[in-house]
Amino acid sequence: MMQPVQGRSNSPRVRNLIGFSVLIMLIFCGIVVYQGAHAYKQAIAEGEDKSKRLTHILAENAELTFLGVDLSLRRAIERQYFNSLFGNNLPEYTEQNFKIWLNETPQIVALALIDENGSVAVAAHKKDYDHWLDYHKTLVGQQLFEHMREADDTYVFIGKHYTENKTSLILMSRRYNKLNGEFGGIVVAAINPEFFTDFYSSIASGEQRFMSMMLPDSTALVSGPYISAADENLAKQWLGRQSKSMESGEQVKSETVVVDGSIKIIAGKRLRNMPIIVSVVVDEEDFLYMWHQYRIKDFGFLALFVIFGSVLSFFAVTMAKQIVRVEESEAAAILASQAKSEFLANMSHELRTPLNAIIGFSEMINSGYFGPLNAKQKERIHDINLCGSHLLQLISDILEFSKGDAGKLELIEEKVDLGEIINESARIMNGKIRTKAIHVVMAIEPNLPFLWGDKRKIRQILINLISNSVKFTPENGTITVAARLDPHDNLAIIVADTGIGIADADISKALSVFGQVHRSRSHEGTGLGLPLCKMYAELHEGKLLLTSKVGEGTTVRVIFPHQRLLSNKAIM
Repeated sequence: MMQPVQGRSNSPRVRNLIGFSVLIMLIFCGIVVYQGAHAYKQAIAEGEDKSKRLTHILAENAELTFLGVDLSLRRAIERQYFNSLFGNNLPEYTEQNFKIWLNETPQIVALALIDENGSVAVAAHKKDYDHWLDYHKTLVGQQLFEHMREADDTYVFIGKHYTENKTSLILMSRRYNKLNGEFGGIVVAAINPEFFTDFYSSIASGEQRFMSMMLPDSTALVSGPYISAADENLAKQWLGRQSKSMESGEQVKSETVVVDGSIKIIAGKRLRNMPIIVSVVVDEEDFLYMWHQYRIKDFGFLALFVIFGSVLSFFAVTMAKQIVRVEESEAAAILASQAKSEFLANMSHELRTPLNAIIGFSEMINSGYFGPLNAKQKERIHDINLCGSHLLQLISDILEFSKGDAGKLELIEEKVDLGEIINESARIMNGKIRTKAIHVVMAIEPNLPFLWGDKRKIRQILINLISNSVKFTPENGTITVAARLDPHDNLAIIVADTGIGIADADISKALSVFGQVHRSRSHEGTGLGLPLCKMYAELHEGKLLLTSKVGEGTTVRVIFPHQRLLSNKAIM
């Protein structure tokens, strides 16, 4: 009986891949669950830290606010004392002082001086607070006045007050005495509760931002900006439990509670110098919102991972093979680069040495050192010398460009007199210039600053550019070599000729490595002159710009940045 052929799906490799995928899936599920639990605890901890931080900031602001109001009350009492002492008790002066203090303290909306008979002696208020107090009605018999009459002058009263139009205000009051120590009246300041809710809105985030400020007897002075009776009751109940153990100026206390299935964090702090407790309630929609969003994303990603697990495994194997191929390619590229470097180093030694010998011996033979030569021999020896020099220059350019391409080309920087370098370069090319009867115009701006750069490379730039101009300029043409400062104080070297020019489409080719636009025996070259000039310019943080027109000539500008210029005074 024939045994069934084992399918490819039952091969050990496939089974291992499926088992590995399942294992990865289980591990991923475990990680998601762990991260969710850890992130939940972290979100709760961050929510508590946030509530404590908000409570501390709010408490400090409230402390400073009430102290500022108390300072205004003390100033009013002090002014009243001195007015009584020197007999200068004019109401208009006191009213003027009240108006000044109202402008200085934004939290105060009204001030009033009540005499010992309960009558309003002096009062001032801000706009829209005309009815905060009935100035024509005596305060005798009212709780505030009677309470302050019996208190000593160190006591400060803080309470809640409603105006005739039901606007809520916070009242703060101090008693003042006459010169004989008897009760002289009270000074009352009205504070706008929105000052605190607006401040809390500026430091808190979320839709359900809630804060409250209460007296030790659970009287709410202010709550908001989110209107929530549940949060206010929660704050009252929590402060009722914590008020006895909450010392003035103590660290912020917090607790995480569950109310009607919703998690809330409440934090509170008692002010150091005022009988007020500040509390903050943070809802889970604020501190667990991002946790919910991330969990939704996690479960969605987990579902996708389960669905496409096998496909991802296949791509993982394919990608691993591609990575191996890439690594092998990179290794081969590194070996090729090393081989290239070794080849260039060997070529530098193996070719330069015999070429220098060929050039030297040809010059000796041509000069008649080994005996006289006939005209044909001299011509051939001269050709040998030219070919050897050309080949040596080609090798030097290739090695120089390879160093620059590998980022190993360095600048030997010194101060450079550009006018001197230009004249030297022109003298070096003088023989070729005379051969073609080319007219050279030197336009070097006087008093040019020194350039901080590599003298040899700058000279090579000029020689290459002048050599190109000579090569492509017909007999009796003109070459202009200029150096000047541009409008941005950058130093520009300009080499312009009246040669055959380059088409716009061929400029990029002329600037590329081994790019030769005009290939002929009369215009022979390595194709590295302009790329080397461009590389040298960029090494000096400069740039090379080439413009040309066929039949009219070519202009090359090499611009060095003004940061490389040295003032003549700095050199001296």
